[in-house]
Amino acid sequence: MQEIFLSMIVAGMGLLCASLPSIRSILRTLGSGRLRARWEWLRRLIAAFLVGYAAFGIAHIGMQTSAADLIVAAILLSGGAFVLIVARLSEMTTNDIVRIASLERDVMRDPMTGVYNRRYLDSRLDEEISRARRSHSPLSALMVDLDHFKHINDTYGHPVGDEVIRHVSALIMSQVRVSDIMVRYGGEEFLVIATDSALEEVSALGDRLLVQLRSHGVALANGQSLPVTASIGAALLEDAETQGVFLHRADEALYEAKRTGRNRMCIASPMAEVSAS
Repeated sequence: MQEIFLSMIVAGMGLLCASLPSIRSILRTLGSGRLRARWEWLRRLIAAFLVGYAAFGIAHIGMQTSAADLIVAAILLSGGAFVLIVARLSEMTTNDIVRIASLERDVMRDPMTGVYNRRYLDSRLDEEISRARRSHSPLSALMVDLDHFKHINDTYGHPVGDEVIRHVSALIMSQVRVSDIMVRYGGEEFLVIATDSALEEVSALGDRLLVQLRSHGVALANGQSLPVTASIGAALLEDAETQGVFLHRADEALYEAKRTGRNRMCIASPMAEVSAS
């Protein structure tokens, strides 16, 4: 009977040891934080159980094994199996969550710049418009389009054009607030949805962006700096205005900035004036 007893104790220890790689995998995925600290405590608890299993088995070596000892050993074996199953399921769940989050990020973000894409905008903007109307807070948009971008691609090549896109994206991100939503709207066009921002505030943001673009060129491989400018259209969400009309007015203001000389910002006309014209 003692051989059966010791075999169950060793098997239980083996199951506990088999759970540790899954715990390590979860810890690597979690990085740092409170949740990681809790899993660290679980790993230490498993190590303490291993010591307890070993001490219990050693204490019974040479002693007569009773039916009660076998029951305890069976419980310890079941406990080891339970810990292993929970650890493996937790590892699988953690990996699935990370994979799903990665897929969602890839679907919703532009791969070149890392900012949100049009697919994300379609759902998020409706939410922000609803929230703005419920709370009676302003919502504004800035449409930013690079000037003469085709000339940059034709003159310097598409790799430089891509670098210009990344440069402008990073510059815009440095100026917007955490609560604002930045989207790569088209090839060289960006959209900023400024929450809780009236027209005066979003216009100030547009002015800052124009200054930053003029002041920071793109460094080329030959040591030269490539100047980059943009045209900007600004619009304030109006009552009962749809998402499409809201963005259309910002886009119209953008093209007005293009028509009147580029490297500037134009403010969208109120919807009533657009309808009247």
